Amino acid sequence: MRILIVVLSLLLSVPTMAQKGKKRSQNRKAAVDKEKPTAEQLMFENMLTSTRQLMIIDSIIVNKNDFLSRIPLPSECGALSGNEHGASFQNDFINKKYFSKRDTAGVSKIYTADCLAGQWTKPQELSTLGNADYPFLMADGTTLYFAAKGEMSLGGYDIFVTRYDADNGSLLEPQNIGLPFNSFANDYLYAEDEIDSLAWLVTDRNQSEGKVCIYTLVPNTHNTYDASKYSKDALIGLASISSIKDTWENKSERDAAIKRLKALNKGIEKNNKEDVVYFVVNDRVTYTSISQFKSSTNMREFRKLQSLTKEIENNYKTLEDLRDKFSSAGMSVQRRMSEDIIALERRVREQEKERRSIEKSIRNTENLLTK
Repeated sequence: MRILIVVLSLLLSVPTMAQKGKKRSQNRKAAVDKEKPTAEQLMFENMLTSTRQLMIIDSIIVNKNDFLSRIPLPSECGALSGNEHGASFQNDFINKKYFSKRDTAGVSKIYTADCLAGQWTKPQELSTLGNADYPFLMADGTTLYFAAKGEMSLGGYDIFVTRYDADNGSLLEPQNIGLPFNSFANDYLYAEDEIDSLAWLVTDRNQSEGKVCIYTLVPNTHNTYDASKYSKDALIGLASISSIKDTWENKSERDAAIKRLKALNKGIEKNNKEDVVYFVVNDRVTYTSISQFKSSTNMREFRKLQSLTKEIENNYKTLEDLRDKFSSAGMSVQRRMSEDIIALERRVREQEKERRSIEKSIRNTENLLTK
């Protein structure tokens, strides 16, 4: 009887032991699955050794809703703007623009249009870019940076680049521009000023809700960090922009870049003041901003008109000074001054005639476009 009880006990314990063994096996499998890296983490690892070597000279935290207006992009590099419907880039000739807007499903798409004879063409969707936003076109007119979400993104929006292939009239396959431009957070915009050798990266990494950080940097399209000279943790720090001070390897280069940035900001401040204009189109319409002109040609013509007006004012001042000095000058000096005065008076008359002609041309065109 005792033998029977022992046998039964052993038989009953086998399922329990099997269950415990199965549970331990499941726990080990869960631990392995938990440690398995995600596709995004694997992508980061693959990008790490190709981290671009940048010098970030400044950073500022701003509201996400208006960061486009906080980038000091010179007019020669185009213009960035945005509203609740999407972001927009317009080139310096004001004859080409890229902009984003959402479709009925709420997916952001990028479109392009050209200005021909003062009128914008029907927007064309750049369908190959996918769920994309925040376009920026380089001065070469072919290189387009933008932000996009998708399988090739580390997380949220990543910065991509594509180029226009003139041979087949289409855009090349977009490429993720890698680290440190992109992160597991949202990276919205990359814009570059080739004239001043400055660039801007906008990201919400390590930021609170509704905020973004604008990094000002010295662009570098080729050099990457030598991975053999850094520990993995140090390289991850550079790839993640853990500290902008870690990028300050060359003090003189950084000082020169800061000087360029200050000069750029000063120049933009001056241009913004000049953008406040007063131009009467007709009895009902008066422009007070350069952006109000309907024709891109007229925008350029008005800039020309401003320069011409300033030159005329300077010539009038010079004439006034010459006339003041004329009365007290000797006979021989007066003869020379008389020739200078007559020549300058003739020049001013020609300039006044040209100014009236430009004003009339601008006014006529704008009246046609405002009807």
